Amino acid sequence: MKLDKRYTSIFNKLADGQMVVPHLESALLSDDWPESYSIEIDSGEYYGKGDGYFHPSTHPLMGARELYYRFHPDTRDLVIQERKSLQSHMTLAMGSALHGVIQTQLQMAGLLSPGDIEVEYVNHDHHVRGRIDFILNHPSGERVICELKTQNSFAFSKQEKVKPAWDAQLSLAMDAKGFDYGILLVMESGFPYGFREFRVPRNDSLLSEIYAKFDMVRSCIAMNTPPKFCCALGSKEMDNCPARFQCWLSDEPVTSKC
Repeated sequence: MKLDKRYTSIFNKLADGQMVVPHLESALLSDDWPESYSIEIDSGEYYGKGDGYFHPSTHPLMGARELYYRFHPDTRDLVIQERKSLQSHMTLAMGSALHGVIQTQLQMAGLLSPGDIEVEYVNHDHHVRGRIDFILNHPSGERVICELKTQNSFAFSKQEKVKPAWDAQLSLAMDAKGFDYGILLVMESGFPYGFREFRVPRNDSLLSEIYAKFDMVRSCIAMNTPPKFCCALGSKEMDNCPARFQCWLSDEPVTSKC
């Protein structure tokens, strides 16, 4: 008897070492999968905005001087904020919707418990606060940290490796929860809704750099003296920096550094 192509795909993914997608796909193809189900979508403002913590999805790769102005009480409200638009709202809404779909499907597949979704953590030593998309109860018996990213079809077709920002975000979560590796799922946000799965080891050398930068920024704020410039005057980086009017383009740029 010839094996159904759908199950051949599952076996191929398992042979490639994928840990999440083949189990989800197998559950979706089972006879007892319901014909309808409900999902919950979070459409609120970013939960950590203005809480004073460094956030894994936003701050790890920023320059120290930009972080200084973003967190200093005298300048944090003056940093240019991204303008909301219909496109930015829809991008956020669709990303949240696809997260909700996958998280609900993983629960229905028996791979995820409600308490293991959007798991918050706080690293008090380095003042980091974040959330993990979900922690799976894998059929192997392991618990596995997972982050889900969505991309349009063009970006997805070009994404062959883990972005540095994703590596940083996932490594911070792994360090906070004591994991040696995690899974990064990248999902295509349009037809044919492809998946890529990356097994990501905790990047301890990157973590050391990030923690040292975060610690220095907090020390500089306490001394009321910014770190060295993280871009050149008149550069493209300066033109795009939300803190440029507190830094290079201020009336009296601070050239000393802590």
